[in-house]
Amino acid sequence: MIAQHTMAFFWGVCLLTSGWMTYGEASVPENLDKSIDELKVYYIKDDRELHNAHPVFLRVLKDLKVNLEEPEQNLLMSIIMDTYSRIFTRMEKDSQDEATKEKLAHVQEHLKKLQENYFPGKSAELKTYAETLWAIKEDDPVVQRKALFELKRVYREATQLRNLKNKERRRRQAKIIKSKSLNRS
Repeated sequence: MIAQHTMAFFWGVCLLTSGWMTYGEASVPENLDKSIDELKVYYIKDDRELHNAHPVFLRVLKDLKVNLEEPEQNLLMSIIMDTYSRIFTRMEKDSQDEATKEKLAHVQEHLKKLQENYFPGKSAELKTYAETLWAIKEDDPVVQRKALFELKRVYREATQLRNLKNKERRRRQAKIIKSKSLNRS
């Protein structure tokens, strides 16, 4: 009972410190949302290990927003997406159910597109985070269930970073256009 209260408190703190995002800017596509929910039903039963106050990705996400600049955040999010890909590849390989394999492949497609379009590259500055994520045991069923449990939150965070990147680019373009028009006057 105490563990459940501790976990509820932990998630509450996580939500408060990272803030709420609007669904218009940072959301999980409906078809991906459905696949994730169906995978959760398949993989996550009444699992006490899921709520042991040791998240797979969410603690890194919190540090990511607090301690890192945008380029580093993008790099770390790329590494997180890569780690998810390794986990789901392993889950797909281990699954005997064809429908589950298809859902895992569908989720991976979305993660791959997100990673390719918005979080390219890797750098030595984030070696510690990278090593932590690369050390995640993708064949561990508890890690797999935790990763699935955290996926929507991680996906929303990745989408929010993408949107911030696009806003900065538009702001720079507007500034350039404005300075060109002032120079002509």
